Amino acid sequence: MLNWTKKILLAGVTIIGLHYVLSTANLNPFTSELTAARVKMNFFSELKTVSDVLKLVQYKYVEEDKVKDQKVLIEGAIQGILKKLDDPFSRYMPPTNFKSMQEETEGEFGGLGILLGIRDKVLTIISPMEGTPAFRAGVRASDKIIKINGKATEGMSVEAAVKILRGKPKTKVTISVFRKGEKELIDIDIIRDLIKVPSVKAGMINDTLGYARLTGFTATVGKDLDKEITKMEKDHKLNGFILDLRGNPGGLLTAAVEVGQQFLPKNQTVVSIKARQGQPTVFKARSNHAHKWPLIVLIDGGSASASEIVAGAIKDTKRGILLGTKSFGKGSVQTVLPLADGSALALTTAYYYTPNDVKIHKIGVSPDIEVKFPKLTDKELKSYRDELEAINQKNYKKTEKKQNTYLKDHPTDQSKAKDPIDTKSKVASKDSTDDFMNIPKFDVQLKRAIDLLKANVIFSKLK
Repeated sequence: MLNWTKKILLAGVTIIGLHYVLSTANLNPFTSELTAARVKMNFFSELKTVSDVLKLVQYKYVEEDKVKDQKVLIEGAIQGILKKLDDPFSRYMPPTNFKSMQEETEGEFGGLGILLGIRDKVLTIISPMEGTPAFRAGVRASDKIIKINGKATEGMSVEAAVKILRGKPKTKVTISVFRKGEKELIDIDIIRDLIKVPSVKAGMINDTLGYARLTGFTATVGKDLDKEITKMEKDHKLNGFILDLRGNPGGLLTAAVEVGQQFLPKNQTVVSIKARQGQPTVFKARSNHAHKWPLIVLIDGGSASASEIVAGAIKDTKRGILLGTKSFGKGSVQTVLPLADGSALALTTAYYYTPNDVKIHKIGVSPDIEVKFPKLTDKELKSYRDELEAINQKNYKKTEKKQNTYLKDHPTDQSKAKDPIDTKSKVASKDSTDDFMNIPKFDVQLKRAIDLLKANVIFSKLK
């Protein structure tokens, strides 16, 4: 066993030393080397006290089972340090959590490309994602996964299944599914590949109004949004656009800037960040092709962080109208500091400010037009959920049609296909009303935004 003092000191140097290194550049230049040495000695002296406490806990605490795992105790000490900051956004991430966070923010991971859920207590495929290994292999919506690599899934949670199904690209996984109408289980071999996490859900409301909902600010969201808008403009002449940031918890700062600059003129400030020392860091729009059609941004109490950066920039520059309810008020910057053992520290290092130098943190962004989501009765809530489910099912059916067309043209094992897949439907024309979005009847915020944009078109035609 490693000497306890040595181990805790090493852990402390990893955890706190990073902050020390970051801070040395801002130390008073008149501080003497002797004073700095004394500070360092006091630091290690105090850290030894921490190691002594942990050592005593391990050897003296009455319930031995609770203190056997040294790693758990050290992580508890780290979390205790962060808890004293009274900042819920500064947190310690063990290696597995840090890896998951990287996959989510990077927008890609090795997997199959399926949406999973539990139905009738059975692990069920809600839908394969278009153009993914599962899509190409013929996995169907409503297939029930009975086995994964020969292991029964009875009682398995979605999270546990995802851990098994994800893995290194180009490796194989076998799922055994029960499909309605089939007498025996179907074994499907699928080769894992990089899966792009969809961060943009877009569509046309009618012939001239576009819509995009951002579910998160991943590394790819800016490019994804640009692609979706390009598709819309190819087939339609847009005279209005709705950017839906409701329920979007945020993500990467750079992603927020990439989204914001699609609507703001070049060199316009999108956001600035201010640390405790030094000059503010200003992020400006760099695109030469900002869209100029009328814009409405939907926000609510679930819009946070990067969502508030975009909303604040649109409001301050008067580029569009914010509609909905006040945003969450999470305007702090977390710098992710990787540690030697594969874990990481997410530490608040600065605050966000809008172009008009308005602080977002614990304040939020207020809409130009307040429209509250209605309070629904239990009956209305069930009706709303059923309507959303019906809309999702309609989208899944579209995916299934494209999948049928693809599998008819590519009858071999598609999980091994390497070429890009063109899964664009050849059935619906660009003028088909089937391609237009379904608007939930209780979504008064979206309906109000649509009415405003329609009214703007009407007013623009008046003489």
